[in-house]
Formats: sequence, C-alpha cells, structure tokens
Amino acid sequence: MGRLLRIAQRMVLKSQEMEAIREERRSLFSEIKKNDQQIIQKHYEMEFMRLESMYLKQEQIQELKNKLGVYDMPVYQQQLDRLEAITNQCISSILKRLFEGGYGQELKKRGLFGE
Repeated sequence: MGRLLRIAQRMVLKSQEMEAIREERRSLFSEIKKNDQQIIQKHYEMEFMRLESMYLKQEQIQELKNKLGVYDMPVYQQQLDRLEAITNQCISSILKRLFEGGYGQELKKRGLFGE
C-alpha cells in the first residue's frame, strides 16, 4: 500500500501545481491583449500538467491491478480496464493537442513521449 500512497501524494502535489498555474493564468486575463503570449504559455503548461497527472493515474491503475483480496475480482478488473482505457484516451488526446501546438520536442525533452 506504500506505493499507492506515494502515487496519491504525487497526484495531490500535481493538483496543487495545476491550481497555482490556474491562478497565474486568471490574473493575466485582466489585460488579454497585453498578456496574450503568457496566457497561451500558461494554457500549454496546464496541458503538460494534465498529461503528467494522467501518467500518474496510469501508474496508480497498474498498482491497483496487482492488488489481491478483492471481493469480486472479475468486476474489479473490468472496472480497472475501463478506467485504463479512458485514461489512455485522455493521454492520447492531450498528446495530440500538444503536438499540434508545436510542443513535440518539449514533450520528448520532459520525457513525456518516447520516439
């Protein structure tokens, strides 16, 4: 259970980082024309945070798949498989948006996308 706790703690930290970016971005909207590049930058930074969060969720699902002693294992596995499919779709969608935004090299640099 220690590994799941560490993943949960990392997810909370990621959520806090995302909230800090949201707050920074909100303040930029007071003068949109002046801050348009910063707003765009914060938008894509949020996308990176969402992607990192989804990768943490993926890690959490893998840990849960190894859990034993579940009352109804087939139903448990089926639910995890569904959650995993949704998570993978989210990851694909975020990756697509980042690549379309021209952030392919940044993804590779951050280790969020392999060759």
